[in-house]
Amino acid sequence: MTSTSLDEPAAGGPPLLEGVGLRKTFGQTPALHDAALQVRESEIVAVMGPSGSGKSTLLHCLAGILLPDEGRVTYAGRDLRSLSDKERSALRRTDFGFVFQFGQLVPELTCLENVALPLRLGGMRRRQAERVAAGWLDRLEVSDVANKRPGEVSGGQGQRVAVARALVTNPRVIWRSRSWWPG
Repeated sequence: MTSTSLDEPAAGGPPLLEGVGLRKTFGQTPALHDAALQVRESEIVAVMGPSGSGKSTLLHCLAGILLPDEGRVTYAGRDLRSLSDKERSALRRTDFGFVFQFGQLVPELTCLENVALPLRLGGMRRRQAERVAAGWLDRLEVSDVANKRPGEVSGGQGQRVAVARALVTNPRVIWRSRSWWPG
């Protein structure tokens, strides 16, 4: 597994996100062995490697979804291990946006409701959340699918809806587990 910076990092300052000495084992199978990664504000980083090399496990540890068996992950100077499950969940809801490989849209909700969901979970009123969500659907050129359910849209449209959902909270970090971006 390798990481490659695709952009010049922002000048100076500490890393926004850092993993040091990360180890994670599932049963007898090691997934991470002394992994390390630093990401500065506005930096784009690609983590590449063959299937089974630990890429998803690394991203899950860096996002606080999994805690490493050993090592440390810090985000904005805070050690994720010092946060409760609830605090890590709140961090993922406010500061992190996720675009999953298959979108992971809620099939019972419309595309507009899917994009508004992170805002609603954060306490925003429905009308305001849907206004913000509609703006993101428009920016990503899929406003025409706002009232459709995910099963009624094309794969590309569904991916754009998933990207809109990831961006709707204006996160500082966007996670994407596969190489894809709209446009």
